[in-house]
Amino acid sequence: MQKTAILIIEDDGAIGELVVQILAEAGYEPLLVPDLPSAEQHHATQGAPAAILSDLMVRGPDSPAGVIHALTQLFPAVPVALMTGVPAQRRASFGVEHDRIIEKPFDLELLLATVEAMLSDGSSPAP
Repeated sequence: MQKTAILIIEDDGAIGELVVQILAEAGYEPLLVPDLPSAEQHHATQGAPAAILSDLMVRGPDSPAGVIHALTQLFPAVPVALMTGVPAQRRASFGVEHDRIIEKPFDLELLLATVEAMLSDGSSPAP
């Protein structure tokens, strides 16, 4: 049985490895990359994952809103959840609008519930 691939874009190695461990223990195939250029390279060689968990502040675009735009351009049919430590008011000042945001430090159950919801019907559970 093939595991469901989840792409994790996270430049903080400790957080990335924690998410990898959580998803692997839940039966997924987590794929960790540190930035958007690496995500692009992965897409070119491996194709699109089933879902993406991305840090909001990763190398690549010039702004957090640019991260969302780049992900939707590169992976138009793939559900994306953003992980961030940036408070909601500051995200709004950056022009960040997204329906799936997991605030750091995140609850592990919420992380898994968000992935499950993305895979099942594209919705995001309420925090």
